[in-house]
Amino acid sequence: MKKQLKKAFPYVMLLTAWAVIFAAVLLGERIPKELSLALFTVGGILMGFGAVGIALSRIHLSPERQKEYERSETDERNIAIREKAAMSSWYWTLYLLWAAFFVIQIFVGGLWAVAVSVLVVLHCVFYMINIHRWNKKM
Repeated sequence: MKKQLKKAFPYVMLLTAWAVIFAAVLLGERIPKELSLALFTVGGILMGFGAVGIALSRIHLSPERQKEYERSETDERNIAIREKAAMSSWYWTLYLLWAAFFVIQIFVGGLWAVAVSVLVVLHCVFYMINIHRWNKKM
């Protein structure tokens, strides 16, 4: 049963995405612009996850390729490379968030400044949580 739900979930997401986007188009001018944008955004996100899930479920590897893939996932060198890449991307996204924070503070201010501030803080909190989690695993 669980395996069937896992296979059907991407299709459900894709259908839900189309339903949400269709509802946003039908409601059009009768709902506020912000709600319409939110519906289109949720529909787009669901459509992306559903399409990727369907595409990934269609990929079938031979047993040899599957073993090689599993071996490469647990290889210490590959793990170290992924960790370095994750740290580098964390620093770059932090710099980008700080740049967005300063630009919004200077030119816009208000609610957008608060939103970007929250994103910067959450970015750092996620980093600390992951450091704690990985320290427990090591």
